[in-house]
Amino acid sequence: MGSNRKRRRDGQRRAAGGVPPGGSAPPKAGWRATIDSWGGLTVIGSLAAALLVVVAVVVLVNQPGSSMGDEEWVSTERSIVSGRIEGDPSAPVRIIEFSDFQCPFCQRFTFQTAPLIHEEFIETGIASLEYRHFSFLGAESFAAAEASECAAEQNRFWDYHDILFLRQGAENSGVFSTGNLKDFARELQDEYTDFDLGAFDQCLDSGRMRSVVQQMTDEAPQLGVNSTPTLMINGRIVGAEEGIDGYRAAIQAAAAATQ
Repeated sequence: MGSNRKRRRDGQRRAAGGVPPGGSAPPKAGWRATIDSWGGLTVIGSLAAALLVVVAVVVLVNQPGSSMGDEEWVSTERSIVSGRIEGDPSAPVRIIEFSDFQCPFCQRFTFQTAPLIHEEFIETGIASLEYRHFSFLGAESFAAAEASECAAEQNRFWDYHDILFLRQGAENSGVFSTGNLKDFARELQDEYTDFDLGAFDQCLDSGRMRSVVQQMTDEAPQLGVNSTPTLMINGRIVGAEEGIDGYRAAIQAAAAATQ
């Protein structure tokens, strides 16, 4: 009698699970069969995760600032230029700018603040300005700085400097690739027919300017510089947070101290 009760319980369990006594399991529902045909929930979950990664990459690449700036470059008149130095090197005030070509705040300084300093202090002979590399934002910072040094060999540093900041995009997004850096030099050649593209390309390909950029980048923290843009005005560090009024006051004080 006990064995009969056991058989009845087994039959009830099979019936509850949809399996008739002595029969086989019914076909799976359509959606479950489709999932199994794709390898099951684990495989589908992995595919979904991969798709999310692809979507995230696409969004990142296409976010504002990831593409190259396309504003037309117009050369700026500079009366005295020697390599990375703008203005009279014997001027009473010596300004050293520490900057990174990928730094958006440096771009803002270049096009909004530097022209005021140029007009008020450099063109009037009160100050000179030397650009120094503090290339800490990644490989493309170094590449752009090296390219600018190659342009400096033909005394076109400042023109190339302006082009780099005009073309600035998201950090290390490919904007300052070797091919693009060479294309920027062709903008110089269009403006200055004596600019030697072959010499520029050879310089960039050789990598011989990397040690120059590395040395400046290593020296910046030793001088007390820890961000960009930073100005050193006759030895005094003036951060970007002080703005044009702070720069003016520091330059005027430095000039007065030399009299």
